[in-house]
Amino acid sequence: MDSSSALAGRLKEAQAFIFDLDGTLYDTHGFAWRLIQVRPWEGFLIAAERMTRKGLAGADYGSPEAYYQEVFSRMSRITGKAPEWLRNWYTDCYMPRMCQVLQKYYHPRPRTAELLAGLVQGSFPFAVYSDYPAGVERLAALGLDPGVCSSAIYGPEHFGAQKPAIRPFVAIAQDLGVLSNRIIVVGDRDDTDGAGAAAAGMGYFPVMKEVAWETFTSLCLGIHDVAHLF
Repeated sequence: MDSSSALAGRLKEAQAFIFDLDGTLYDTHGFAWRLIQVRPWEGFLIAAERMTRKGLAGADYGSPEAYYQEVFSRMSRITGKAPEWLRNWYTDCYMPRMCQVLQKYYHPRPRTAELLAGLVQGSFPFAVYSDYPAGVERLAALGLDPGVCSSAIYGPEHFGAQKPAIRPFVAIAQDLGVLSNRIIVVGDRDDTDGAGAAAAGMGYFPVMKEVAWETFTSLCLGIHDVAHLF
């Protein structure tokens, strides 16, 4: 973990951030259990989805449709349910339920809204990139304003790929208009966020504990506003 002074030096060199969503902008502790508690009889489906997503780590199918065909084909082999039925369940039931659980039980990490607003005020580009879709809806469920991210909210429905595949990171850098080596990926998993950042030639700040996020936000905001820091 960086010392505060070393991290401050890295931040001053950065020109953009890519934030992971789940586990980074909020603590996901107990999330899977709470999802299952809502409808326990769907626990097997949720387990199958998570098993499938884990098995696709780093996969890049080139298009969202090709990616989701593979996702639901794999889930079908596990559950015995038809791929189209699983797609409907995922879109119409699972993702809305995820938003409901977020809204009821979860909150952004301290000063997250202040940080994002400060980045906007300072005209400092950033994006949010998740391995789950519906980023706009999930940010709103957390009580964050998706509007502060403009159109820079990304998921597998945009790329047809899953972290740590390199193409999405490179594409986001291009959308932000910033060279990859001037971007810091802020995430909670070395094997996905960190590996994707490394593959794309980006920096990486790991949010492993609440104190790490506090260090990051304090350095960004601190006694200066974001516009002055960068």
